[in-house]
Amino acid sequence: MKTRIKILLVTLSISALTGTPDVGFASDGANQSTTKDVVEELQPLVVTGTSLPTRLYQKISSSTIIDREQIEASQATSVTELLRQVPGLHIDQPGGRGGVSSVYMRGGDPNFTVVLIDGVKVNDPNNSRGGSFDFSTLNTDSIEKIEIIQGPLSSVYGSDAMSGVINIITQKVQATPSLEIEANGGRFGYAQTQMRAGGASGKWNYSISGSYLDNGKPVEGNSLVNKSILANLGGSLSDTLKLQAVMRFADSDHESFPDDSGGPLFAALRTTDQRDITEFSLGVNLHHDPSPVWRYRFEFEMFDRQEDQSSPGVAPGLRDPFGIPLNSADNSFQRYGVTLTQHFQLTDRSQLALGLEGVHENGSSRGSIALGGPLTPTRFDLDRQVLAPFLEFQHAFQNGISVLAGMRWDFPDALKSEVSPRVGASYTPENTGTTFKANWGEGFKLPSFFALGNSIVGNPGLGPETSWSVDAGVTQSFWQDRALLTATYFHTVFSNAIDFDEGPPPILVNRSEIVAEGLELSLQLEPLPKLSWQGQITYVETDIKGTSEKLRNRPKWRGGFSLLWRPIPDLGVNLNSVTVGEVFDSSVPTGDTDLAPYTRVDLAVTWEAKPTWRLLFAIDNLLDEKYEEFAGFPAPGISPRIGLRKTFKSGS
Repeated sequence: MKTRIKILLVTLSISALTGTPDVGFASDGANQSTTKDVVEELQPLVVTGTSLPTRLYQKISSSTIIDREQIEASQATSVTELLRQVPGLHIDQPGGRGGVSSVYMRGGDPNFTVVLIDGVKVNDPNNSRGGSFDFSTLNTDSIEKIEIIQGPLSSVYGSDAMSGVINIITQKVQATPSLEIEANGGRFGYAQTQMRAGGASGKWNYSISGSYLDNGKPVEGNSLVNKSILANLGGSLSDTLKLQAVMRFADSDHESFPDDSGGPLFAALRTTDQRDITEFSLGVNLHHDPSPVWRYRFEFEMFDRQEDQSSPGVAPGLRDPFGIPLNSADNSFQRYGVTLTQHFQLTDRSQLALGLEGVHENGSSRGSIALGGPLTPTRFDLDRQVLAPFLEFQHAFQNGISVLAGMRWDFPDALKSEVSPRVGASYTPENTGTTFKANWGEGFKLPSFFALGNSIVGNPGLGPETSWSVDAGVTQSFWQDRALLTATYFHTVFSNAIDFDEGPPPILVNRSEIVAEGLELSLQLEPLPKLSWQGQITYVETDIKGTSEKLRNRPKWRGGFSLLWRPIPDLGVNLNSVTVGEVFDSSVPTGDTDLAPYTRVDLAVTWEAKPTWRLLFAIDNLLDEKYEEFAGFPAPGISPRIGLRKTFKSGS
């Protein structure tokens, strides 16, 4: 403990965290429909992916923002559903939310994407998936917006940011004290209740929310029960000094058939996996603006994850004559980080950030596995420290050209140092409604604790995985700025990817090079003041160099649209559709297989019955589409839900 405290005191870190203004929905510069200064002032700030939160960054980066209005309109119960409409993302879920839900950004593995909640990194390097985040644990209640930035971002976030970053930002508090209570129920035993209260006192504001979710049993052997609490405190210590603190606690119990088991349709063993997960995160941010040209930010973050899991294993089958043995593990992981960022306004058009990041991670696992005899114990205890200075520079020229450059040096205590550069530029010709942009960057990922320390397949000699990527795109507004078309091409190379070598002995090794390239298209329309439509389509081609093997769970084609209609001010109708092309997958009982294409449609209706009463009605999988996102795991059928929300406000 003394060593940990010492590390926290002497290390400083950079990350783009909370304290952000309201943001609308935009994809790749959707709010850049004109170059007029008055419109520039109304554009949202993007704080993810840069240490200098500015509208300039949104012009240069490949980004998507999902705001609260979009979340409310869709009535999505999980972040998984919200992310399905993001260009360049594929997200899957094995049946119901009891299984692990993963994101594949631009063809990369799920553990190549950094996931933040209020700026606190929640990737778990203890898990067998290499450090990816399980989105099935995350509900949509109390989320203000989600920012998705695509492309290597290790120049800001260090390890894991090889494909991009997803930052989930929770709601802040309005000045008027209020209490909000909501209850929902639906098919398959679905039930959810939540409460949110908040207000302000002097220069301070506060909120606390809690929710309980029972996802029922939408498919055989699959269930999720989730309880969560979120607390937010912010205010001004002086005119130039502001403090923000966010705490999140979640406890969830999961049940599902094991991965690769063939699920409810093909699993020979009918016993299910059991996972009990608790997560705690804390982010504290201190912002000080001593002068108009200099300000600094001090940040502390903590993340703690405990997972107790047991699996019956998988019986031998077509792909594997030995199957997967019975196993269990009790995993514990903690991450602590401290940040100092110095921001300098060099000129009206130039900004510079300098900073230093320090992180301490600790992971341990206690488990067992059946290898043909008595249970064999499995265990590891690992920790690491990383110290990382960084810098970032942005400049906007008067001729419509904007540039960004960043660099970060990571010094992990047990591996060689990593340098992560990034450059980007955009050009907006005056009065054209057009923006051209291009980005290049490098990323890296430190080996996960599981990959280094697992008793059966771990390899302490593993090195970092790396990536480099380029993208180029154009956005064009037309129809008097009521329409915006965006097209982006990307090419990414992942090197030294960690792969499984069957041996003997079986072991994880650095050996694969993966190339992913593709095209992202999106179109936003507002044909009428009360009607808006947005659609997107993504093509991704992936190739493992030197082999004929194919990557699983990466469709070449996927797309969708979202339609929002408000026939009267108190009524909103939202229709979402997602289409996914053929997907290659594999399981032990089936061997390699291709999952059929599918189209899923969801409907949500929101009615403000009275100023403080809101009626919620939704139908997931409206057309009762039969499809699988994993081999043998059928998706839930048509799922109607109904809910009621009551808001109490001070003085009402």
